[in-house]
Amino acid sequence: MQENYQDRIIALLKEKGETNASLAIGIHKGKATVGRYLSKSSNRTYPSIEEISEIAAYLGVQPHWLAFGIGDKYTDDATINKMSTSGAVTVNVYSRADVAKFIETGEAPIVTQMPVHKEFGDCFGVVYPAQGSISHTWDCAALILQDKNWVNDDIVLARIGNNPTPDFFTLVKVSDTIHVWYGEDTTKNPIHSITEDEIEVLGIVCWGTWAKRR
Repeated sequence: MQENYQDRIIALLKEKGETNASLAIGIHKGKATVGRYLSKSSNRTYPSIEEISEIAAYLGVQPHWLAFGIGDKYTDDATINKMSTSGAVTVNVYSRADVAKFIETGEAPIVTQMPVHKEFGDCFGVVYPAQGSISHTWDCAALILQDKNWVNDDIVLARIGNNPTPDFFTLVKVSDTIHVWYGEDTTKNPIHSITEDEIEVLGIVCWGTWAKRR
């Protein structure tokens, strides 16, 4: 079990508005026991795998991620095992606000990691803006493929005009005009009709929740 399992638990408690006391109640342990689980001093005790599984279930995440940092919070073990046998790797996932910094400097805060097939090992992920009631529950991510030309109906990660923060758009080029839709919804009128000089495509969504190509 990775030493930084404690950091993942602490971050989850903060994220979900929980405390050591509420976690203790939720997993039927004493508050002092949970305190020793999360302590980094000499009096620390290590939870068993079974206890880590109980903590993960209470906090709504996958135990393999909580214990070992494998995959992401919500990828189940069957998916991890299947991908492991086929030569999976993990890639970092960034927020849209930080991905430009990552592309420019190679360094940025990592939101999470996700397992992908080894052919996508050079890619990176970006948190995708899920719509509707699931947006506050799921960490939806799109895997971004760089150095490949986009084709009509691709979802891309791009910057338009002077906006420094990239976003997800669907593009369709007709003659010299690129018609732009936000995200994947092309049922409405395009939000922009621009030229190639007005858009900077950072990458193509090649795998993920809203995959356009694999």
